Parts: sequence; C-alpha cells; structure tokens
Amino acid sequence: MLHLLATILSLYVIARLILPLRLPLWLKLLLSLLVLLSALKLSLFRLAFGTMMPDIPRWALLGAGVLHSLVILLIILCALRDALFLALWLVRRLFPSLPALCFSPGQWAFGLLSLSLLLSAFGVWQALRVPDVHHMVISLPRLPAALNGLRIVQLSDLHVSPAFPAAWVRAVVQKVNALKPELIVITGDLGDGPPDRRMADLAPLTGLRAPLGVFSCTGNHEYYWGFNGWMDASRRVGITPLNNAHVIVQARGQELVLAGVTDQTAPSLGFPGPDPGRALHGAPADAVRIMLAHRPRLVGKSAEENVDLQLSGHTHGGQLIGANRLVERFNDGFLSGLYHVGRTALYVSPGTGLWEGFPLRLFVPAEITEITLRQG
Repeated sequence: MLHLLATILSLYVIARLILPLRLPLWLKLLLSLLVLLSALKLSLFRLAFGTMMPDIPRWALLGAGVLHSLVILLIILCALRDALFLALWLVRRLFPSLPALCFSPGQWAFGLLSLSLLLSAFGVWQALRVPDVHHMVISLPRLPAALNGLRIVQLSDLHVSPAFPAAWVRAVVQKVNALKPELIVITGDLGDGPPDRRMADLAPLTGLRAPLGVFSCTGNHEYYWGFNGWMDASRRVGITPLNNAHVIVQARGQELVLAGVTDQTAPSLGFPGPDPGRALHGAPADAVRIMLAHRPRLVGKSAEENVDLQLSGHTHGGQLIGANRLVERFNDGFLSGLYHVGRTALYVSPGTGLWEGFPLRLFVPAEITEITLRQG
C-alpha cells in the first residue's frame, strides 16, 4: 500500500511539473526516474536490504532522507500550486478582468524545486540535530509540599539507529546530566533494528544519572524488532522497563508511584496490551501517581486510575507544520504539549529523536523535556 501511494503521488508530480518542461525527452525521463526512485525510498530499501531501516552509513541515510523529503515536499507544494490555480480560475470566471499568473512551467518547476530542496535540507538537519532542552512546569493538586520543585527529565522516541548513533546519544546524555534531574523517564521507542546490533549505539545511555533512577515504558517499535531483546538491552544500559507495572520511589521522604504500561501494538504480536489498572494494582492510593504511556490516547484510562500525571510521546509532534493536524486527529486530539483530562495532567513530548524512515522535522523541533512539578 505504501509503495502504491508513493508511486501515484510521484506520477502526479511528474505529470504536473516535469513533463510540461521544455527539455529534451531523455532529461525529462531522467528527472522523472529520480523523482520516482526518491519517492519509493522505503520500498527500495526493503527490496535491497530486507528492511526499511538498513545499517548503512549515516551520510547515505542523510542523502536518501533529503531526496525522499524533497519529493514529499514537492508533492505538497505542487498540490498547493494546483489548488491556487483552481481558486484563481474560479475567481477569474467572476472577475474576468483580473490578471492571470504569468509564470512559465520552467519558472514554476525551478521555484518549487528550489523551495523544496531548501526546506528538505533544513528539515533533515532539524530532525537529526541534538535537541534543545524544553523547560516545563506542571502543577499537580495532590503533590505534597516536600515534592514541590521535583525535577524529571523526559526523553521519548529516541529511535537509536544509524540515524541516531552513539555520538548523538552521548550528546543527549550530556545535556540530560547537566540538568541534574532527580528522575529520568523514557516514554517508548528506544531504538530501531535488532537490539544486538544497537548495543554500541545504546551504550552511552549507561551514563544517565538520576538519584531516583532511570525508567521506561515500551513503544510500538520495541515490538517490531523483538520485544524480549529490547527489554534485555534496556536493562543492560541501566534502564528499568515498567511493563504494566509500577515502582514506589522514595523521593524526599515521600512515596511517589511511578507506573508504566505496554503499547497497543503488543496484543497483535502475542504480548499483553496496556493495562493501567494492572500497572497500578497494589499501589498506595494516597501517593502521587505518574504514568508512563507511549501513546497519549491512554490518558482516559489513566484518569480512571487516579493518575496525577501521564507522560507520553509517539506523535513526534506531527513532524511537519500544517500536516501535524492530521497526526493530531489520529491520536484523539493529542499532538504535543500539556493537556488535562479531568484532574489528570498529560504531557506529550514531540520526541527526542524520530523514525529514520522519514527523518524530517519542519518547524516542529525535537526536545529534551525538563519537567518541574509544582503544587497547585
């Protein structure tokens, strides 16, 4: 289905942008082939390497990512141009004296291609850079006075892979440790690919330091690449997975319940699905409860379990400004930032990394999230 959609959309660009050009036929065919191959990047990777996420040099991933993103942006811009043409045609039927747009096919092609290339290069750079720290203050009505000011760092959607290798992970760890957090949490999608091939890139995570520990919940990508292997890999780098389970953390002389659930992908692969009730079974009712859930849509069930704060990821913030509203609709109205469902606060991280299959962020930056809890 993915390759069929990519083929149709690339043919649209070829028909509307390349074929009208006054160029030799061989050059138009060459440009058309480049557009088609770039649009089919994921399918070609799967055909050549047996996976959409091959272990190839980062520079090769960057180049392929720029070309792939360029074609996607070209599709969007071409569609917007044609929508503009249609709107102007309708307006000129009502007002015939209005002037028409006097740009040749070559000028349109050059302009849209230049803009797409500029945005693609910027978007790939923004996606793969080490993210900045985003500071959040979240008020929780039940927070004890002793826990006022407790600082948590949330990482999400690291997707450790050839696109986000050891050097990138090490830089993220350095930024996190510089914040001196009391607790570190990772809300799913720790990495991509077979876990035994990612251990060298995961290794810098052993350097994460927080007196209350480093904990995680699972995302959908851990299941794609071998759930048990990724759980073992997490523990080997000092991360404690919480799979429909909780721990009671002694923080500043107070009990803090930290729980985590599995991902909705789990049942399709024979593993238990997310169960906030099971995760919190036996937890003290009067303690502040924090839930780690990869997908924000689980917040309703967390609210039923008297959870004070749910931390989530998964959406990547939509990655593209404008198109991110479509992602929001597929995630029950949650995209990124702070929400409230009843008395339960929900923070959705736009992600620290992202899936290398589409390494583009356009005005939707990644983040390392520092959360300060306040009474209120």
